[in-house]
Amino acid sequence: MLLYGRAEGVMRTDYCGLPCQIRLDWLHPHRGIVDLKTCDDLTWFEADARRYRYMNQLAFYQAVLAKVIGIQVPVHIVAIEKKEPYRCGVWRLTPVSLAIAQVSNQAAIERLMACRQIDHWPTGYEDIRMLEGS
Repeated sequence: MLLYGRAEGVMRTDYCGLPCQIRLDWLHPHRGIVDLKTCDDLTWFEADARRYRYMNQLAFYQAVLAKVIGIQVPVHIVAIEKKEPYRCGVWRLTPVSLAIAQVSNQAAIERLMACRQIDHWPTGYEDIRMLEGS
């Protein structure tokens, strides 16, 4: 997967009406986007990926790259532990998960554009919320 390809490739284009830029860790000519992530423990990497919204980041990369080259490519994550024994794992992101994340990304871009247009930046926490214990 890392034998052939291009490291740290930068792509720029308009996406959803905004100028956007991505920097890909690795672009393989057949296997697509490869993103390198570090983690404390591979056992918990999938939970980390959800917490840090890697799916959204990589769906954005995939969409911007598709706008530049005209095709959608597969997306992989290579995760490596930050401490010995430095275990390493590879994940391929499913097309369905990437599509869901892309819809979420596009909605976020629409909110950004609306906020810019009216110069109002709500946090989503303007009202008092209820917190219940279990």
